[in-house]
Amino acid sequence: MDGQQPVSKNANLIKKVIFGLLIAAAVLIILFIIVTVANSFRQSKISQIATTGEMGYGVASEGIGLAPSVPSPLSDQAVSVQKMIARNETVTPTTASNTQPIEQKVIKNASLDIAVDDVDQTVDKITNETSALSGFVQNSNVSETTTGQKYANIVVRVPVKSFETLISRIKAFAKLVQRENINGQEVTQEYVDLQSNLTHNQAVEAQYLELLKRAQKVEEIIAVREKLDQVQAEIETIKGRLRYLDNQTEMSTISVNISSEVKITLPAEKWQPWEILKNSVKNLIVSLQNFINFIIMLIFALIALIPYVILLLIIYLLSKRIYKKYKKPKQIQ
Repeated sequence: MDGQQPVSKNANLIKKVIFGLLIAAAVLIILFIIVTVANSFRQSKISQIATTGEMGYGVASEGIGLAPSVPSPLSDQAVSVQKMIARNETVTPTTASNTQPIEQKVIKNASLDIAVDDVDQTVDKITNETSALSGFVQNSNVSETTTGQKYANIVVRVPVKSFETLISRIKAFAKLVQRENINGQEVTQEYVDLQSNLTHNQAVEAQYLELLKRAQKVEEIIAVREKLDQVQAEIETIKGRLRYLDNQTEMSTISVNISSEVKITLPAEKWQPWEILKNSVKNLIVSLQNFINFIIMLIFALIALIPYVILLLIIYLLSKRIYKKYKKPKQIQ
């Protein structure tokens, strides 16, 4: 009985320790949940500053014990701006431009493969014609093969109104038009949508700038500034796309691959068989010399291996003798 009491006391002590650890873990979990919920509530309140205009409850709403401040005078305007953005309304200026017909926007491209008599001369002609039509050469390169055939690729850009004219002139330079590909990409709808989005975002930007002027608290300034940066970044993206479309639709692109006929290379005017014979004999003598040098080097290499062969032979004989010496007594037994 005396031996069982210490055991029971130890068991009770272990149970108490485990129970205490469980209680401590539960408390830590509860504290973690409370902190997480409080942080989530704080972030949600900060994010609502720009959308609801309720900027006056900053610290007091977090339970620190301070009295709520007076609501900001920006609340009504902030709400109106966010409602407008949520409804995706487009603010269109009431000007006469809305009644004007929409200008068609088409990106024109062409590629030609032509064969000519003189590649260099054709490249010069295409360059001159492009300049005469108020265009420019975007890229040009010429190459020649070992057989004497020349290739060239030239990429030019001209105003859309001169697109068909230049193609006709390039085809006139060709001895043979091997391939011709002309295509146009309609981007009018995309251009109109971009302009509409630009107008809308500029109207939103103007209202955010007005809100920023009237902001007094740091929280208000930060919230409005963040929204303003987003709108301005979107405006710059739209303007960049509009500039690209304007450039592509105002200036067409023509790529021309030019090739020439294979030129036959004439043989050398002076035949020198004696020189060829001398070079052949010289190459034969050099080959014989190299063979003899190889034989000499092989002989000396074999001579250098003789000591190693003798050493291996001695090791073999000694091993064989020792093996026979220890093998005989086993056979006698």
